[in-house]
Amino acid sequence: MGVVNGDLNYFTCTLGQAAQRKDENPASRSFRTVIELVDLQARDFPHSPALGFADFQSQPASTATSPQLEPLAIDHLCEATGANAIFSDERHLQRLLSLDSYQTFSIPFYGNSTAKEALETIEGSHGISEIAYYVHTSGTSSGLPKPIPQTHQGVVGVVPRLPGYDKPATFTTTPLYHGGLADCFRAWASGAAVWFFPEGVLPITRANLLNAIRFAGEQSTVPVRYFTSVPYILQMMAEADEGVQLLRTMDLVGVGGAALPAAVGDKLVQAGVNLVSRLGSAECGFLASSHRKYAEDKEWQYLRLPITDTAMLTFEPREGRLSELVAQPCWPFLARTNRSDGSYATSDLFDPHTSIPNAWRYHSRADAQITLVNGKKFDPAPLEGAILASTNLLQDVVIVGNGKEYTGLLLFPSKNDVADTDLIEAVWPTIQELNRDTQSYARIVKTMLVPVRLADGRPLDKSSKGTILRRQVEERYRDAIESAYQSKEKESLPQEASDTELLQSVLGCFSRILGRSLDPDVDLYQQGVDSIAAIQIRKSIESLCLPQAHQNLPINVLYDLGTINAVVAYLQKLRRGMHAYDTDGDGAQQDLMRKFVNKYGDFHPKGGTWQKKGGDVVVLTGATGFLGAYILHLLRHEGRVRRVYCLVREETPSAAHQRVTMALSNRGMLGLDPFREPPDEHEKIICLPCRLSNSELGLSAEIRRKITEEATLFIHSAWTVNFNLRLSSLEDQLMGMRNLIDMAAQAGARFAFVSSIAAVACSQSTSVQEKLSQDPSDSSPLGYSRSKWVAEHICAAAHDALATKTGKDFMLPPISVIRAGQLCSNEAGIWNASEAYPLMLSTAKLTGCLPDLPGQGLNWLPVDMAAQAVLDIALSRRGPGDASEAGSEGPPVYHVLNPHKTPTWNQMLHWILEDAGADQFAIVSPSEWVERLETANRGEASHPSHALLGLWKESFVKSGHTESKLRTRSSAPNFDMDLTRQVSDTIRQVQPLDRRRVVKMWKWINQAIVAFICHFRIAWPGPAMWYVPPFSLHEGYFEHDLTKSCILQRRPTSGSESTSSTRKLEILPRSTLAKKPGADVWFWSAHLNLLSSCKVFGV
Repeated sequence: MGVVNGDLNYFTCTLGQAAQRKDENPASRSFRTVIELVDLQARDFPHSPALGFADFQSQPASTATSPQLEPLAIDHLCEATGANAIFSDERHLQRLLSLDSYQTFSIPFYGNSTAKEALETIEGSHGISEIAYYVHTSGTSSGLPKPIPQTHQGVVGVVPRLPGYDKPATFTTTPLYHGGLADCFRAWASGAAVWFFPEGVLPITRANLLNAIRFAGEQSTVPVRYFTSVPYILQMMAEADEGVQLLRTMDLVGVGGAALPAAVGDKLVQAGVNLVSRLGSAECGFLASSHRKYAEDKEWQYLRLPITDTAMLTFEPREGRLSELVAQPCWPFLARTNRSDGSYATSDLFDPHTSIPNAWRYHSRADAQITLVNGKKFDPAPLEGAILASTNLLQDVVIVGNGKEYTGLLLFPSKNDVADTDLIEAVWPTIQELNRDTQSYARIVKTMLVPVRLADGRPLDKSSKGTILRRQVEERYRDAIESAYQSKEKESLPQEASDTELLQSVLGCFSRILGRSLDPDVDLYQQGVDSIAAIQIRKSIESLCLPQAHQNLPINVLYDLGTINAVVAYLQKLRRGMHAYDTDGDGAQQDLMRKFVNKYGDFHPKGGTWQKKGGDVVVLTGATGFLGAYILHLLRHEGRVRRVYCLVREETPSAAHQRVTMALSNRGMLGLDPFREPPDEHEKIICLPCRLSNSELGLSAEIRRKITEEATLFIHSAWTVNFNLRLSSLEDQLMGMRNLIDMAAQAGARFAFVSSIAAVACSQSTSVQEKLSQDPSDSSPLGYSRSKWVAEHICAAAHDALATKTGKDFMLPPISVIRAGQLCSNEAGIWNASEAYPLMLSTAKLTGCLPDLPGQGLNWLPVDMAAQAVLDIALSRRGPGDASEAGSEGPPVYHVLNPHKTPTWNQMLHWILEDAGADQFAIVSPSEWVERLETANRGEASHPSHALLGLWKESFVKSGHTESKLRTRSSAPNFDMDLTRQVSDTIRQVQPLDRRRVVKMWKWINQAIVAFICHFRIAWPGPAMWYVPPFSLHEGYFEHDLTKSCILQRRPTSGSESTSSTRKLEILPRSTLAKKPGADVWFWSAHLNLLSSCKVFGV
């Protein structure tokens, strides 16, 4: 390796080191502006063209914008910087048509031509603006992206200028608009080359990245030995041996922009990668790195400050061992300051190393997020700002909720003579408005509005920026906060209250929390009662409607009972001393199953062309799911398929396209081609926004006509997976499937439904046949399982109707049912992080143990093999008479699972324990594991296993007299697979899981889930921005999607100051923009896949 002793190099030299070196050894290379640097490069490399650098001498200076910015955000930046013209390539020109107040120029495509002749003269620095260019924030603090000026002095005048031209080249994944220019100038200033990944041209996948780095190495005249990226990219590289091996060839591998999960960094360092953390910002430039003696020092997370001059950087003590990094006025570059003395407080908190002097590890942001007990996080600042601006009766407001089930609001009046009720009523209309548009878990209910007087008359603790120091406030007002969460309704319902009074009281609990009335006979989930509202309503009912001495209601009582009338009936029993809690109501649920079959199984198919030519055209649902993404990946490369329509639950075609691309790339597969509207006629994959529960599927008449003319096969793999929901809550899934079958029948297309073995998992038969179950009790008692049983019977009704219609002329079965078993990771170890088994295994780090499940065989099927088996079946041209007589008794049913029951669960655990480097854990009884997990989750609320704790308690722990209703694999039936083996070569060849795959799965779980959990305890430098690992854990745990939303910034009312602090911000769906004419709006800008689908409140 070329760098082993922490020696000085342009890649890790901070601005402070560069300034110190310049004072001690004046550099021979001299330039004051970007233009002069380009001039120097032109003299050294006269045959290389320089494109676009004339912009750096323009007045006003130019702004490089992210391609993801929406027109309104671009308009704001133009107005803020005084720009009057916009340059764009052809791909983004269409998006600028609405900006008709600016001149718009198309940048022609540049090939590989060389300059025909050199300029005779290059303009000097005279007359050049002090500002070289602007970068912009994502708009997290003001509601719109904010321009940050970058001076010529800051971008080239203070960077290191090391002599010589034989330095290693850098490869960077950072685009020019997001910091790539800084990488470029840093390299050029020291006479080094820099290579960029073609962001926007190719998706950043591991394969594309490896190819790009190899290409750079082959074409470069000097070795490419420095690599810099963000954590998302490094984690993707670390998942494959090939990626790790390439990183090992680098002298230095830099990471910045976010906190790299410790498990990933440790793995790379242990593999011999010289990993260096780099800290910088648009405000201060390059501040620090963990550059060190790599052979002997493995502490890659700790930043080293070789410049000990406190006139440049200081760490100011904060709470506990933490200190805040502050760039002092003498720091070489400060784009802006936030203190009266001219310094810049970064809000980044660090803790010191216990033995290495002047080494600091990043801990968190000073303005930390609020984390609820279920792990969901949000930034309270915009809500607080909107509430505070709504009335002059308030001096301050503070949203609380860390470690709680829901949020509360402390109201600090501006005057002591303001009555509490007046204060609450003054802010309540604003809060109601905010509640309608913000994510559900950030909602504030009226009962949690807590007027508080300032303790001792002292104002709240605030930072130099004027922001509230949340931790200090929470500590100071702890008693008021705890009292609010423990308080009861002012008046409880009398014990002798009538049934009518009880119903009205319960209805009142719902309306107070939700701000609207509900139908007492309609399913609560279908009426929009989400998990956070359910918690708040349950507590309100406990307080108001139950005797004081009564114990708390079961946690999942609202979803278990389903309707308000059912809740009232249960409360009536409790108030009369009857404590039986039959959450399943098996008889009633089985009646409902039959009712739904009759309701959605009444088919009267109309026309349809059943024989079509020219290759299959597939309509696919669930392409963003675990199995569906792999099905789509295979369809892309399937020669028999000429087109695939992906129906995605989104608002626009571009959003649907982006979500599918993310689903593919997050699982290590190639993303889709760049979005085009309208799509190219030769485009194979077309993503369409849809609403399956809508009778027209939410599609336009033109698109429906096109699909019905072309489609030959529907593959329906989308389904809501939420084990807390009962059957009635999943009726929309049944409605959606019925609508899809109707469209398939109209198109004359075959229909393959991806069901689940859960639909028959409780069959009393020792061998489950490949045909429909006629007994609803065969399904497991979960709403999910019962909905799949119903869906199969809807398929059967459709099959019978369509088979009668098509007759003998159409030999293929129009409907088929594919029951999928437990799926596991692909060959690379990538699993579905929101499933029960990977979550269960991830708890080893949390509890130090895993459950002993004796005799449980692992009939897990790798997801890529399952996807191939689905296509073997769905694309098969064999009619039912060729394979089985099952078709004559209804639709053919196939079992796609691993027929082997080895290894066992316990054998897998021992394989993991025997693996070198694996963390040790105990193997304990299931009940002890649940007990430990429940205890651990009280302290680690952000662990996603919290969501399944109730299900595991039901499965493994006896509750009162009720035995677990979920059977273990050791007593589960065998599944007949004769028909499946006849049709699927993949199933015929499937083998048992081996040790190698198990170990890969285990390593992935520790990198993807455990590292994710560790990361989400800290924020990273940059206001309220978060890094999301490339796996879809967030899909199951966060509800608000900023890719589908925008921030509405309402103008202040007449007479108020026109500043960002007095404007009101709201989260709302982008689809509602048409109803907000003239509104100021900004959209989330997703740089390098950051926050592109993370369901976190990000402003």
